[in-house]
Formats: sequence, C-alpha cells, structure tokens
Amino acid sequence: MLQSSISYLFVPASRPERFAKALAAGAGQVIIDLEDAVAVEDKDTSLAHLIEALNDGLDTPVHVRINAADSPWFNRDIAALAALTAQGSAGLSGVIIPKAEDAAVLAEVRTALGGDIELIALVESALGVSRARELAQSPELSRFAVGAVDLSFDLDVEISSSTIDYAYAALVVESRLAGLPAPIASPPLSLHDTEGNEIDARRLRGMGLTAQLCIHPAQLAPIHAGFLPTAEQFAWARNVLAAEGGASQVGGQMVDKPVQDRARRILSHE
Repeated sequence: MLQSSISYLFVPASRPERFAKALAAGAGQVIIDLEDAVAVEDKDTSLAHLIEALNDGLDTPVHVRINAADSPWFNRDIAALAALTAQGSAGLSGVIIPKAEDAAVLAEVRTALGGDIELIALVESALGVSRARELAQSPELSRFAVGAVDLSFDLDVEISSSTIDYAYAALVVESRLAGLPAPIASPPLSLHDTEGNEIDARRLRGMGLTAQLCIHPAQLAPIHAGFLPTAEQFAWARNVLAAEGGASQVGGQMVDKPVQDRARRILSHE
C-alpha cells in the first residue's frame, strides 16, 4: 500500500482557486466535488470551473464526484465529462458516484466515459449496503467508498456505531470476493485532531479498509500514518521472516505460513 493510494482529498468545484493547492497537498488523489460541497445556486458555474480546469490541463489527473443519479444534474455532469473524454482529455482519472444503489447507473456512467476511468461507488444508504454484492459483481465498478454521515442518517445511528462498522465489514468482504481493492473509508470528523484521526485511521485499516476520504489537507498526515505500518510492525515482520523455515516462535508467538505471509505484506509497504 503506497502512500499515494490511501488518501482522497475533496475540493469544491465552486472554488477553482483551491484546485492547485489541493493538488500540491500530498494526497494520493484529489476529488473535485460537484455534489455536496456545492450549493444549488452554484451548480452551473461549478461545472464550468471544472471543465475549464480540465481543458486547461491540471498538474495531475483528478477524480470528480458527480451529482447523484436521482438529481437534476446527473445527466448534465455525465454529458460534460463524456465530451471531455471524447476529445482525449487526460485530466480525468476517476468518477465518484454518490448515493450508489443501482448497478445500472454504474453501467450508464461506464458506457458514457469509457473503460479507462476509475468508477468508485460511494455507498451512503441502507439500500446501497444491501446491494453490495450486486454492485461489487458489476464489471463497471472499480472500488467502493463509504459516506458515513449520510449512511448514519439513513440508518438513524451514530457515525461511530457498530452498525456503521458492519457496513464497512460487508463492503470489505464483498470487495474481496469480487477481486476489488478494499473500500475507501469515510472522511474523519475532525479537521485538526491529528492524534484522534490517526488512531481512527489505524482502526479502519485493521478492519480491512485501505484508504480514506478527507476534506482538509490537515487530515492527510494522520491518514497516511494510520494506514501505513508502524516502525514496530516493520520490526516484527523482519523478525518473523528472519526465523522463516517452518513453524517457529518469535517473541512468544507461534509463527507459521499465514503469519509469514502477513509479515511479507507489511514489508511490501517499505
């Protein structure tokens, strides 16, 4: 897991002056947001800002969160992005599909944009969780992400509840069965609680997620620290592989092939 693959930073499409700053912040991916971060009255100008930026050329390709399929702006967004890809724009690397519940929507977006664009289904409802297997088995899907704020509201639970953890676990399992990358976690709740955000990122990594959305550059460092192995984990992995050669013990722990495989996975991140 490279640092470049574990953070996805949102920037509002209504704030084009922030695009370059977001790209320079050190996130693995930048998501220019046409949906929740943009007020209704700014929807048209925000799309214009996005198209201008992609046409002019950004330093790094970006993802775009489009508006939901049941919104008045969905078809407009897809048509605009399809026109860009048709003319060979290299600035678009992926699309985030919010309120993901229907595999047919994934197919519609894939048909419009072609096969080289990463499609991430943002699950934000009970229906989306219940259809995780159907969505995961869709050949159009690249990866899941979770929007815990909307999901917790839909389920009438706290964001920190075991119910949300259940949704994470379900998407981890379905991703594994479908051969997809592990899901992307919802953004941290705090902008500047570095210690708390790192602790939660480490907890999410332990649950099987391998990346996290974020809404402020200050969240990047704790996300990267939390999702990457610690110095102690690297040291443990080296000790395990140094003792390789059948079942053995390291620090009082029985070491066999599954433990050795985990050690190799940790060291692959160095």
